[in-house]
Amino acid sequence: MGLSKLVLKIALSIVNACTFFLHPKWNRITFVSLTSDVLSGDFLRLSKALEKEHRYDLRYNLIVFKQNIWGQIAYFFNCLKQLVEYKRSALVILNDNNFVISVMKPKQTKVLQIWHAPGAVKKFGNQIKRQYKIRNYDAVICSAPYWKECFAEAFGVFPEQVYPTGMPRIDDLYDQSVRKANRDAFYEKYPQTKGKRLILYAPTFRGNIIDGFQIESLNMSKIDPALKENTLLLYKFHPLLGDVQLSSKKAIDVNAEDLYTLMEVSDCLISDYSSVFFDYSLLNKPMLSFVPDLEMYKKTIGLNIAYEKEFPGPICKTEEEICAAIRNLHTYDHEKLQSFRNRYIVDFDGKNTERIVHLINSLLKKAQ
Repeated sequence: MGLSKLVLKIALSIVNACTFFLHPKWNRITFVSLTSDVLSGDFLRLSKALEKEHRYDLRYNLIVFKQNIWGQIAYFFNCLKQLVEYKRSALVILNDNNFVISVMKPKQTKVLQIWHAPGAVKKFGNQIKRQYKIRNYDAVICSAPYWKECFAEAFGVFPEQVYPTGMPRIDDLYDQSVRKANRDAFYEKYPQTKGKRLILYAPTFRGNIIDGFQIESLNMSKIDPALKENTLLLYKFHPLLGDVQLSSKKAIDVNAEDLYTLMEVSDCLISDYSSVFFDYSLLNKPMLSFVPDLEMYKKTIGLNIAYEKEFPGPICKTEEEICAAIRNLHTYDHEKLQSFRNRYIVDFDGKNTERIVHLINSLLKKAQ
């Protein structure tokens, strides 16, 4: 544990001792995120569903962690606030790993981890070297039975505490009215994209929240020649990477847009070790992999899937290979894509959120 985390742990101990009189309210649920300061995605859909239960007191602690001195200070004081909120809550719902829960979870508080990804191409959590051990979760959701062992290891729980309910946001793919509304809103905002073939570039990050983040990005000067006049590239980087830009007249910055909307309007996906592959596979559209550092990545971070065997599309290590793959999308192997989808993500039936609400009801019933 680093010095900053040690200082934070001491401060948390002081706050914990000074708030000994606090106890959880049986129906209070607190949502906590470090990557978004607004309700969106899984949290938004689940929050709306819990409101319809008419029995829960819903609270929110939503911030965006920033890797600078002011961001570190804000994070420090937010952690102290988190502890007070946890002691007052019967259930805490997370979509990121949480230091306060791992080192000082209140005994009477239940914790549900709704990880922000349906699966994990790359090793993460307790599977890799980190500053503190992740622990104290009561339940974790995932998107297929395949992930039970992997998520149990990463989050420090038993496999029976991992529930393959599916992600709440996947229900949006079942709702045709939501999909149409998302498409219409996008084309109204970006009229230059309507009628064009759109390629979505959505890579993940290298590094971590403590040491900083890096990215292995496409060189657009080499990609542009492969993009025909009717083709545009939409790029969205991980929210923790900040405002990364690509220099190209054929590339459009959509970092601020909803990922599922971009999945809906795009015709093809390029990514690397991101879990977006699992979500995107549900749309039965071509996917390309750009992994120039694959061999090194397998040795230093490690992967949770047999990448070279299982990935359902061209695995490219150079921009030239990406260009060739784009030109040959008509030969894409959709049968292999279906096998990938069936193995790694529960096919959508529109009831994922319903299953998670049932799980929450069960957790809180046991807590009473």
